[in-house]
Amino acid sequence: MTEAVGEKSQGSHPVPRRQERHILNPGNRLSDLTLAALRRTADLSLTAVYSTWPYRQTLRGPMPDTITYYPKDLRPGRVDKADALFQGRYDLPGGQVRTSGLSPFDVEAPSETWTEELHGFSWVRHFSAAGGNAARAHARGLVQSWIATSGQWHDIGWRPHVIGRRLTSWASNGALLMEESDLIYRSTLLRNMAKQARHLARTVMWAPAGEQRLTAAIGLAFSGLCLSEGGKRLRKGLDLVGHELTQQILPDGGHISRNPAAQLSILLDLVSLRDALIAQGQGVPQPIRNAVDRMMPMLRFFKHGDGKLALFNGADEGPDGAVEAALTEDDAKGKPFGFAPHSGYQRMSAGPTYVTVDTGPPPPGAYSHSAHAGCLSFEMSVGRCRLVTNCGATRILGADWHAASRATAAHSTLVLNDTSSARFTQGALSRILLGSRLMEGPARVESRRNESEDGIWLDAAHDGYRKLFGFVHRRRLFLSASGEDLRGEDSLTRAPDEPSKLMVPFKQAADDGDPAAFAIRFHLHPDARASLAHDKSNVLVLLPNGDGWQFRARVENGKSTIALEESVYLGAADRTRRSEQIVVTGEAFRDEANVHWAWRRLSTTGSAGKTEAEEPELPALPTELPGIPEETQGAPADSEKDTPEQSGQQDPE
Repeated sequence: MTEAVGEKSQGSHPVPRRQERHILNPGNRLSDLTLAALRRTADLSLTAVYSTWPYRQTLRGPMPDTITYYPKDLRPGRVDKADALFQGRYDLPGGQVRTSGLSPFDVEAPSETWTEELHGFSWVRHFSAAGGNAARAHARGLVQSWIATSGQWHDIGWRPHVIGRRLTSWASNGALLMEESDLIYRSTLLRNMAKQARHLARTVMWAPAGEQRLTAAIGLAFSGLCLSEGGKRLRKGLDLVGHELTQQILPDGGHISRNPAAQLSILLDLVSLRDALIAQGQGVPQPIRNAVDRMMPMLRFFKHGDGKLALFNGADEGPDGAVEAALTEDDAKGKPFGFAPHSGYQRMSAGPTYVTVDTGPPPPGAYSHSAHAGCLSFEMSVGRCRLVTNCGATRILGADWHAASRATAAHSTLVLNDTSSARFTQGALSRILLGSRLMEGPARVESRRNESEDGIWLDAAHDGYRKLFGFVHRRRLFLSASGEDLRGEDSLTRAPDEPSKLMVPFKQAADDGDPAAFAIRFHLHPDARASLAHDKSNVLVLLPNGDGWQFRARVENGKSTIALEESVYLGAADRTRRSEQIVVTGEAFRDEANVHWAWRRLSTTGSAGKTEAEEPELPALPTELPGIPEETQGAPADSEKDTPEQSGQQDPE
């Protein structure tokens, strides 16, 4: 649950804003888990049937005359990616493969994720970007190789969402794959596309819940729109797309997975489908229009100053130019709002500075396969430069890296006893039956916001450590009106009705007096250059644009240290980058710990020559936020249906 109180006022006294509540369900009920396991078991059984010769005969039918329309692929293609594919370098989510002259469909796959990406053919757009006879011949050769090796059946390649992506990709790149081709190749391709479309029409609802099911439904709609005699598939596909959008797109326009990358991917597909329907003289269903209109402002919400995505809950920066490609299709040009009450995010914007904060509980279990344990983490950018980030997510390095990127330690937030604030599926059998879902996380997440002429206040808390250690983590932030001063306080307080000792032994804690160790991490973007002062009292960070920022921290009770440690940046989907992180460590004895910290822009760019007297103090944040009566703090919210108001904040250029 989240609450948002207070709105921007004309004077110094903010006007209270109606409280808001998340509609996301943080739990995994036994009935839900049982149903998911049974569904997966049935899916495995049906796969055995689909692979048989008798079933494959049922997929025979009329061959389409041609691809009647080539929808626009809004995902930008890259010539350098085409060059890598020419050379047999298939660096896709799930792994990196060098084919050594073989077809990529004949080499050993490093993971299921890599195989899905390979068989989805989204990468064929890079050959369209390269253009020329060589690119055309190579792309067609790869399509022929797939038909020869997997065109009858493939356990992964014929999954509904993989078929949906492949049909969409082949249709979108139809000019590359079809024009001036010989009759035998063209008829083979069209016959196989029709066969895939028939199977997809039967199995589309077996796609995993979330983005993958939408991908399958959109692919079915495209197959009906772009292949002749496909009217029935088009109607079914559009009906399913509409149904899934009502299930998956929240009232504030966010996707139920809380993943900004899913937001972008779905929006790109929806805009492409909408434009294709209009071009073909078909009506655009209202659920698609409504979803696009709501999702555009939310995409702007997740956009950093560099034009790419914030790194929360499985997201990377997104393909180069993809965010801008989507936003250019926004007819309303809706401004990003300050808070997304249903998706569970806050956005603080002042001057050149943008701060995005995760203030929501985990998504429902079926939609949590990409969710991270990053509650109350934040990212900060100044102009076009990222300063504080989360590590991001990558599947290109395999499952171990993917799991590590989901841990709380990979986020710019507090970590207690080196333990994540959420737990994921464990064990091979559980992962087979349930996937990589988030099993348990914070059950209660509260946030309050207030804007005045002085700046923006945010007060948030989560109970993800309550069951394990009996603590609640609270984070309070203030961004000045100039955007040059971000102050924060992280506190650990004993949860009510909990014994004053660790709920689970950790590091052989012996008794009530043993402290709980915490680390507050601030991961820095690789382009930021950091240096720790000799006395370890502060860190100076220089951004590529020449701006200098100073970080300081102090603890109210107990000792703490500031250190500069190695980190890794996974935001660029196709590579990892070395980076650094500022780590503030300390201990919470029995009942509480309070750490105050601040990021302040240096008045002299990059200057480290300040005297101790000139160093900024770290004033304690007030007990209660201005304009919020004490009795309302922590009170349950009433509304689940209200969408955020347009706050008129500037959009990153």
